Formats: sequence, structure tokens, C-alpha cells
Amino acid sequence: MTNETVEQMIALLKTPELCDLRRLADEHPLPWAEFVKLKEPAGITQGQAWDILNTLRRQTAIELPFRDGEGRCGWYYPTRSIEADLDEIDKRCHAGSLLDLAIKSRNTTYFLIEAHVADAITIVQEDGLAIGYEKAREVLLGEREPENSGERLLLNGHQAIWDLDDYAERPCTPELIFEMYEKISKGVDDQTTPSRVQQSLNWKRKRLDSLAALSLVAKLVEENREGYDEHPLLLGMAVRHIIMSTLPLPSWNGTMYSLLMKLLFKKSHLPVLAFVPLVKTCREWESGILRPPSVMASLADSEVLIGNEVDYTIYVGVMAHLARQRLDEVENELKRVIKRDEAFVQALRDDVEINHRQRAVLQVALSNPEAVFKIESHQMMHKVAYATARADLLKLAELGFLRCVRSRRAFEFRVTPGLRQLLMDHAKDEES
Repeated sequence: MTNETVEQMIALLKTPELCDLRRLADEHPLPWAEFVKLKEPAGITQGQAWDILNTLRRQTAIELPFRDGEGRCGWYYPTRSIEADLDEIDKRCHAGSLLDLAIKSRNTTYFLIEAHVADAITIVQEDGLAIGYEKAREVLLGEREPENSGERLLLNGHQAIWDLDDYAERPCTPELIFEMYEKISKGVDDQTTPSRVQQSLNWKRKRLDSLAALSLVAKLVEENREGYDEHPLLLGMAVRHIIMSTLPLPSWNGTMYSLLMKLLFKKSHLPVLAFVPLVKTCREWESGILRPPSVMASLADSEVLIGNEVDYTIYVGVMAHLARQRLDEVENELKRVIKRDEAFVQALRDDVEINHRQRAVLQVALSNPEAVFKIESHQMMHKVAYATARADLLKLAELGFLRCVRSRRAFEFRVTPGLRQLLMDHAKDEES
């Protein structure tokens, strides 16, 4: 290369027009539709300016740890907007964050059910099963037993979430994935054909057999931040893409990928991210419910072919921003639940029928629907006579807030499903 050629290249890189293009591309993902409205440097064509810009971006891009259905390498350029969204997710979702502690203090079981029934329904729809909102809510809250495969799969998947802390302590392997699969498919009929979602053209079939696909997924989940440069959110999207593109499990691949994404977030020490309704968000974008201008680009325009590689920068930008928006919604919902619970507690304080010991029981019951109360424990905690402790719990059972059941020779008092609604109805009756 001659000195003259080098000098021309340096001069081109210093032109104000190319510097402006680079600044914009550093700030946020730059779609072609926006690029063509910008001024290119003098002496080169628009296509040449596009090629030069992409070449510069590719040099500092992050390469994704999988290939697409055509075997092509994929990458994304970490713009400032993407990094800002991912940093915000890290700050608010990490173990021990204020949001993590708040969710734990409000009982994750109830919060997950009430705030994310719609996401749970979307997950079983990924597997071709349909279930209504109220029916899903009844099953998840334990108000009735599942009546069909869709409801059983919904409940199995929900119950498997509570084993994720144990799974997170074990290495993720294909064997562990099959163990999880056995748990969620117990009592559920086999899936005979792929669902409409699984047959979508969004999922370009990959050249991987089932074991190779599960091995790659297990590696992504296990090594997460330690082995890859990508953010766990993006690795979670990769898990989804690999499973839905290869369908490596005999049935219910949609339910399984959602669990494996949550497991990855747990192992990445971002437990709050497991509460963000990512599956529903992905489906809304893929189906066109979310479209420009509410998102930067449609799914079809979010993957850009650059030479023989795929630039996923726009895809990553959209998903990072949507995840951050959904995180805001989770936080707002949690604040609403806390505010409502505080109103319940205040109403209980004004209720002459309920004493301070019974209020303490109901506060625990609101935070933990799985709590079990015993007369002896209540007696010791509040230092009252056995008869007083017994009367306290029996009164709550009489009001319908607890259920009295015999366990061996003792009585146990369990939380009545739908306690919050019962307390709301009780408060309205007291006001009238």
C-alpha cells in the first residue's frame, strides 16, 4: 500500500461527515433507513460509506457464541444506548439489590403469580397449548387442580421455578436439562407436532442434533459471565433461539427454554431478571404487536446481513430497551402490591374484630401464602395462654382467612387461597 493511499484513507477517516456517522453509530444502533438520510463523505458513494462504517464497527464488536441457521457468524456493536440499558438491568437485578430484597420480602410465590400470569400463559402457548387468564390464575394460586395437559404443564413449569435455586448450585449439563424436562412433563401428554409458534419462519432450523444443541445450551447457562463477553440477557435470548430452532427435547421445548433462561439469570446472579416477562415481550415483538415507532425496528429489519455475517446490533438494542421497560413495569407492580398490602394492614388495625396478634398472623400470611400456623407456635411467640392462642387462630378460620386442618394429633392453620381478595371484601363490609 502506497503512502498516498494511506494518506487518503486517513483523510477520509477525518472528514466531518464520516466522524458524524461514527458518533451516531456509537450512540445507538443505526438502521439503514436512518443512515440513508445522512450525508456521506465527498468522493465516495453511500454504499461505500456504509461498508466503511460497518468495517469500523466490526473491529470492536462482540461476537455471539452461536451460528444462525445458515451457519453464519453473528455479532453486535455495543453502542452507548445498549450499554446504558444493560448497565441499568445489572444495577437493579443483581442479587441483594433493592428490587431483589423487595421481591423476597413480599414473597416471590404470590408476586410471580399475580404479576406474571400473562407471561406464564404465553409460555405454554409457545408449546401450542391455550389457556385463559382466569383459569391459569386459579391453577397457579392452587384454587383448583389442573383439568387438562395445558393446565398441568402450566403448573409443573411454575413449580419447577422453585427448584431453580437448587439447580443453580449444580453444574448445568444435558443430563440436568433432561431432569428438569422430566419434572415439567410429568402427567402431561406428549406433544405430537410442533406448535404454530415453533413452525414459524422466525426459527431457521439449525444444523445441530439434539445432544449438540443441549450441550451448547448447557455451556451457555453454566459459563454465562465467566466464559462469555455477552450480557446474560443476550445469552438468555441465545438459549431461546437455539432451543426453538432445534427442538432438542421430545416435547414442551417452549416451557423448557423459559426455565433455562431463568436458571441462567440465577447463575449469573441476576435473580430479578427471572421476574421480567421476557417471553411475552418477545412474542409481542415477533408477532408485530410491538412495531415502530414503539420499537426501533421490526424483527425482520433487526438482523442485518454484512458480507457473510449477521449484524444483530439492532436486535440487541431493541431487546435491551424492552427488557429495561418491562423491568420498570415489574418495579411499578411491586410498589402497587406493597401499597395495597399496607392499606390492608391499616384496615386491619381499624378492625375491632381482629386483635394485634391476629394482625401479625395475617401480615405473615399476606407475604407467604404457603405459611402454616400452629397453636403452640402462636402461643410461644406472643406469650399468651394456650386457650388464647387457640381462640386467635380459630377466629381467623371462622372469618375465612385461614383453613383449619388436622395434622396427626395437632391442628394446623393454612392460608386460604385468594386471601388478599377476602381481606378486600372484608374491609368493604366493615366500611359499610
